[in-house]
Amino acid sequence: MPFLLEPDNYPSIRPLFGEMAYHLAVQLVLAGVLPGRIYVDDLDNPKSAVLIASNRHRVYVGGEPEPRLFSDVIQLLRKEFLPQSYRFVVHYTPRTWEQMLEQVLPEQATIYAWRQFYRLKELSALVAGPLPENIVVGRIDEAIFGDASLVNRQLLLEEVHSESPSLEYFVRQNFGFWAQDGHKLVGWCLAEYHYQGRYELGIETIEAYQRKGIATHLASTVIRHAFARGATEIGWHCWTTNIPSSATALKLGFEKVLDYPVYSCSLSSGEASN
Repeated sequence: MPFLLEPDNYPSIRPLFGEMAYHLAVQLVLAGVLPGRIYVDDLDNPKSAVLIASNRHRVYVGGEPEPRLFSDVIQLLRKEFLPQSYRFVVHYTPRTWEQMLEQVLPEQATIYAWRQFYRLKELSALVAGPLPENIVVGRIDEAIFGDASLVNRQLLLEEVHSESPSLEYFVRQNFGFWAQDGHKLVGWCLAEYHYQGRYELGIETIEAYQRKGIATHLASTVIRHAFARGATEIGWHCWTTNIPSSATALKLGFEKVLDYPVYSCSLSSGEASN
C-alpha cells in the first residue's frame, strides 16, 4: 500500500532523490513550489519513494527499488485517466531500479529509451541569424493564451500545461517567447522550470517552419532574458534521437552533461502493471 507523504515531510525524503539534481521538476516538488505528489513505502522510515509532478506524465523513483510501491502508484494514476490511456515516462536512478522496472512494466506497452541533459552556465556569444522577414517574435502572456484566432494556439497551450499546473502558474513562475507568421504561431521557447537561479527550457517549432533559424533565435532570446533575471544555470533535456534539438543546444553553447535512461509507457484501460 503506498503512503501519500504530506508536503511538510518532503525534506525527510530529499536524500532519496539526491542523484536527480539535474531534474528541476523534482527539486521544485520537493521544495513545495510545484504541485505534485510523493508516495513512500513507509511513513516513519521511508526507503523508497515515487514522485509525480503536476502533469502526472513524469514519474520519478528514488531510494531502494520497491516493486509493490511502484506498481500500486501506477495503478492509482491509471485509474485517474480512465477511460483514456495513461502515458508516462519513468525517470530513475540509480540503475538498481532498472531490473525491477523491467519486471513490473508491461513489456508490450513499454519502450526503453535514452535522454540527454545539456547545461549552460554563462552567457556566451549566442549564434542566431536573422529571422525570415515575415516572422515576428514576442513575449508569451495572457493575451496570447486568450486569442482564439491564432493558429496553433492549442499546441502552445498543451506545451504549457505539459509542465505547468495552470496558465496562471506559468505566467507567475515562468516565461517564454513565441514566433508568429501572420495569425499563425510557428514556434515557441519556454523557460518551463525556474528554481534558485536555475532554469530549464522547452522548445518547439512547427514542422513547416523548421530549418529557418527560428528555434535558435527563440532560444537565444529566452537565454538572454534568463541571465538578465539572474540565471546561474540553464538546463536542456532532449531525447537522444532528437538530433536537431541536441544540435541547437550545442550551437547555443550548451555542454552535454550526461545521457540517462528512461522507460516510456502507455497503459490502456485493459492493461495493468504486474
